Amino acid sequence: MSSHDMGDDGTETDVSRRTFVRASGALAGAGLLGGVGVRMAAAADGEAVGRFRNWRAIEAQRVWDRGYRGRRDRAIGLTDSGLDSRHPDLGPWNGVTAFVEGGELKLTRPAENDLTRVDTGDGESFAGTMGPGTFATGEETYHEFTVPAGAEELDATLSWGPVAENDLEFRLDAWTGDAWETETRAATGSQPETLAGVPVEAGREYRFAVEAYLNTTTEYEIAGGYHAVEGTRTTYDSDVVFADVDGGATATTPKTVGWYDAGSQYGSYDRPRDENGHGTHCSSIMGGSGRASVVDDEVVTVEEPGVTLDTITGSALSYEVEADAGTGVFGSAYGVAVELFLEGPDGEELDSSTVDTDGDPGANVVVEAPAVEAGTYTVTVRTAAGELDASAYVEAIAVGTFRDPESTAGDRETGGDGLHTGVAPDHSLICLQGLSGPTEDLGRYAGQFAETFELRAVNMSWGYVGGLPLGAAAGTLDRIPGVVKEITEEGILTLAAAGNAATPLNGNGSPAVADEAVSVVATGPLDGISGYSSGGIGGVDEDDYGTYMKPDVAAPGGTVTDPVNAAMNGVADAPESEQAPIRDYTGKAGTSMATPFTTGATGLVAQAMEEDGPEALSLPAPADATFDDAMRLKGVLLATASETALAAAPHHRAKAPTYDFGGRDPFEGYGRLNAGAAVDAVTRELSGTTGETLGLDLPHDERAVAGYVELGVGKLEASVEFTGYEGDDAAKATAPPHVDLFVYDGGDPAAHGEPNVVDRAAGVAGSASVSASEERGGGSSTYLVVAKLVNVPGAVNGDDVRAAFDLTVDETPGIRARGSRGNGNGESDDDGLLGAGATHTVEVTVEADEDAVVRDVVPDGWSLVDDLLTDPLDVDGVTTVELGEVAAGEKVTFSYEVTAPTDLLELPQEHLFGPVQVDAGDGWTGVSGTAGTVGTEGE
Repeated sequence: MSSHDMGDDGTETDVSRRTFVRASGALAGAGLLGGVGVRMAAAADGEAVGRFRNWRAIEAQRVWDRGYRGRRDRAIGLTDSGLDSRHPDLGPWNGVTAFVEGGELKLTRPAENDLTRVDTGDGESFAGTMGPGTFATGEETYHEFTVPAGAEELDATLSWGPVAENDLEFRLDAWTGDAWETETRAATGSQPETLAGVPVEAGREYRFAVEAYLNTTTEYEIAGGYHAVEGTRTTYDSDVVFADVDGGATATTPKTVGWYDAGSQYGSYDRPRDENGHGTHCSSIMGGSGRASVVDDEVVTVEEPGVTLDTITGSALSYEVEADAGTGVFGSAYGVAVELFLEGPDGEELDSSTVDTDGDPGANVVVEAPAVEAGTYTVTVRTAAGELDASAYVEAIAVGTFRDPESTAGDRETGGDGLHTGVAPDHSLICLQGLSGPTEDLGRYAGQFAETFELRAVNMSWGYVGGLPLGAAAGTLDRIPGVVKEITEEGILTLAAAGNAATPLNGNGSPAVADEAVSVVATGPLDGISGYSSGGIGGVDEDDYGTYMKPDVAAPGGTVTDPVNAAMNGVADAPESEQAPIRDYTGKAGTSMATPFTTGATGLVAQAMEEDGPEALSLPAPADATFDDAMRLKGVLLATASETALAAAPHHRAKAPTYDFGGRDPFEGYGRLNAGAAVDAVTRELSGTTGETLGLDLPHDERAVAGYVELGVGKLEASVEFTGYEGDDAAKATAPPHVDLFVYDGGDPAAHGEPNVVDRAAGVAGSASVSASEERGGGSSTYLVVAKLVNVPGAVNGDDVRAAFDLTVDETPGIRARGSRGNGNGESDDDGLLGAGATHTVEVTVEADEDAVVRDVVPDGWSLVDDLLTDPLDVDGVTTVELGEVAAGEKVTFSYEVTAPTDLLELPQEHLFGPVQVDAGDGWTGVSGTAGTVGTEGE
């Protein structure tokens, strides 16, 4: 769901040296280069260069340093406009294409086949008139037909009039003998809608479906033609997929290991191509190797001029770089209201990019271009067009070259230093070209895709606008939520874009609304929610019709003024020799860009769980993964996300997330994704006291720290204690930090893969403690302990402030207990969405092996109405209510009544109750499985 395309070029190049630096206009006359604090980095100062890398690469580097870059024998995939494997970041391709024949997924190598499509002379033709539909249901009309003998593929178009007032969708369904099942669809919003190269079976019944939404009366025509495929097609077993990925990665190690195109609106290709560019960009974010942007740190120069540029005198800083043909040139700067542009040897402007006064503090601006010819290239930083006098400030700049992509594996190996590397650079990639059509194919053959390509996660950066009461209400608009469930049942986790509708009231259509999917909203580099980003409304489960809320997490998707740089596609149907070098980059912003960041992180976390996770947190190979495995992976991502309401307060654009003490916010879900903390949560065993640091200097600092504890007999006790501030801006802090501490049941997430909170404490003054009991009768428990930085009074994200604290984790003898939210018979206390001030009955069931007192945690804003209960206790803004006692060995259900807040948001919201805590005389301890949510309506 890209909302912006700036065309920031990026490429690779190998400059031999920096020839000189010059200042023009009054800047030189004032002698600013001679004595205004210019710092020039040493040529091989890799750490200095690293600061100028793409923000996602800087953040992902922290996970790579933990030993997780992805696995070449595991794939992450996407359904999108395509993937251009000719770009060095996404290639080379191993030559393997997947197709379906006779209900089975098969593999071939198009380059080794001798096939020809032959027109059979048969066809289909239909015409009609249909009235306008509605947004919620639309209107459909159908035309049935039987495929003639000798036909193997179908091409079809849908045309209509009047054109401007109408937007029709085109679909092909097949009769299974019991029901109609969607084969493919086209929904581009343009005319004609086209279905190309769709495999069909002779003698089988099909139908064309024409869908109209909010249209005027429409006259339409359908024209279809059949083709036979002549020649020989050789098939291979699955060993061919990863045949060439063993050993150390090189420039020739396959990156894209599979391609699937059953015919789509983006063009039918037998090899990885992309007419649109959206899928190439997303692929690069989630798993690009960075081969086309590996910085040659032996010749790059870094300066910190710390100067203001003057629009009146036209001052600028210019840098000349010599580059050989086949390499590339780059410039990267930090500042405010500056424009960076790059000129070729003949003076032609090759790239430009701007960071204006509306950008986040410390915003980075980058230019790059392939060096088509050898010569001198010039990088210039100047005042952004239209900015006021003396408003442009240049903090730091780096200029240099990229290495030849044919000589490097990029960040697939340690030390790659790619400027625009993706999050999981060593994961293999597979693309299913198209949107809902191949998604339905993936759902139909999910088990075979998982087994053949070891597919761990799939990215879906697309969808329609929706949400309660209209969006995906039990699958009334389409079948995609059900398809996502089918994909998940085979162990493949779906990551989907929340949308770019700019308001949660229009957010989370399908596929993001599916309860099994991870719905992703977009932020800028300092965690402020992007103004265009949708948030989330509720969905209705397609199976039990229960309501649930979205979104799930937030991740960097860029802003309109500070887009995300990633790979640019080439011309799909033109040879490389007849077009510009396909090693460039472009800038886009959208939840489409936030989602592949999350997909790449998912791949890294899955690698950590598979290779190093304890038994309760481990994952099998994707071929053997199940629904529960995918939900456990999702649960880790959500549990380690951190809220941004306070730390990123000045950076939020048109969104106002609230502090929800570990609950789900309608604007950002559970908060900003933290890949490093997620990896630690499943690989780092906690014991004793460790020194930890959380900070605001993003993307260099961590927002959360985590680890796991395998609890045997007894209980877990954990605490955090603030010890001091560090950093250049430490003096800005006016009080101790707010650090929240959580215990989650990592091996047993809640419904839909949501975090299963066992205990939580709000450390508003820098200290907090939690406790969790072993589950009674359930054997050992594996708990995640997560500390999250919520706020530093006086400072915000972007400030160089780090909070140091001690994290102490101990296992002690104690009570064992288990429980659930509800009456203990599998019946929850879900009343649907409640209105303002509505009364709600809360039920919790607890069983313990010792006599114990029981209490529950009530969300902020809710009021107790049961006079029999003791007065609630408020500690650091957390309200607890004592429910009574449970005798050893007994199962007791407690109930009490509350009223919903009277001051509600404009949209539905989720409120977290619990977890239940028990005290057998040695302190309160949390009980797994007893946290739960209640939803409220919007005003």
